Amino acid sequence: MAWVTWRQHRAQLVGVLGLLVVLAAAALGTDLPIRAAYHRDALSDCLPPTARSGCDIIVRHFQSEFDSWVTAVRGLAVLPALAGLFVGAPLLARELEHGTHRFAWTQGVTRRRWLVSKTALLAAATLVAAGLASAIVTWWRGPFDTLEGRMAPSGFDIEGLVVPAYALFALAVGVLAGLLFRRTVAAMTATLVVFAATRLIVLNFLRPHYMSPLHRIVVGTASARQTGDWILSDTLVDAGGRQITAAREDLAVLHAQQAAIDPHTYLVTLGWKRVVSFQPASRFWSFQLIEAGLFVALAAAVVLTTIWLIRRTPT
Repeated sequence: MAWVTWRQHRAQLVGVLGLLVVLAAAALGTDLPIRAAYHRDALSDCLPPTARSGCDIIVRHFQSEFDSWVTAVRGLAVLPALAGLFVGAPLLARELEHGTHRFAWTQGVTRRRWLVSKTALLAAATLVAAGLASAIVTWWRGPFDTLEGRMAPSGFDIEGLVVPAYALFALAVGVLAGLLFRRTVAAMTATLVVFAATRLIVLNFLRPHYMSPLHRIVVGTASARQTGDWILSDTLVDAGGRQITAAREDLAVLHAQQAAIDPHTYLVTLGWKRVVSFQPASRFWSFQLIEAGLFVALAAAVVLTTIWLIRRTPT
């Protein structure tokens, strides 16, 4: 089965290898100026709890200088979906679409063993490739992670253990979609929709609650944000706990300025305070393990469903 799998999927595997080479070369080429700027501006001296003067300006300048590169790297969040689109979806859809499944499933190997063997080999290759891609991105984002943290989705979704788990889930969904739709293009479309919808549901409804969020209360206009934390909500409330709208806050600050009063002091006298709900940076690996486990479990459930369905599929 290994030789057959290689013959049928060598184009995809070679393409993945080429993509990893390009990613590694791009990361190496762009990393040099980033780390040079990081050390030139002594940004390590701006990490908490330092009180170095001018750090806000220095950090903002560094971030703006390489903002386009960081944005481009965030786009790599779509890479795991490629495993489902170009490897998983054609696995069964191509056989059923061209009728070659009649030959493949009437040989000495049962259809169940055929599916399990090919899926296992492709899953192993997918995990290795996704793991390498994740390692490259994690290394490249090192300077930005020290300054911004990686709990927020912009870093969390493209680093660590979740990347191979996403790819494994996409592969499993693609295989099932190929069996259900029996057309490669339709299976690829369904895979993309299901993968994107699942990721959004997990991000918006499950991930914020893997662990109970922490809360921080500060008074006036003082900043309630700390480096690396994933801010879930940031609300200004009055003494009675009622939310203050942005328009009302701006009006209060304007009134204080017109009266030559420090806005922070004025808001404190009003009894206003800022309530922030957040997930701390220290929970990064715990969240990674939880989410990776979730997507691996989903992938296993999808594969088991596919195995059950393929036994009921007419030859």
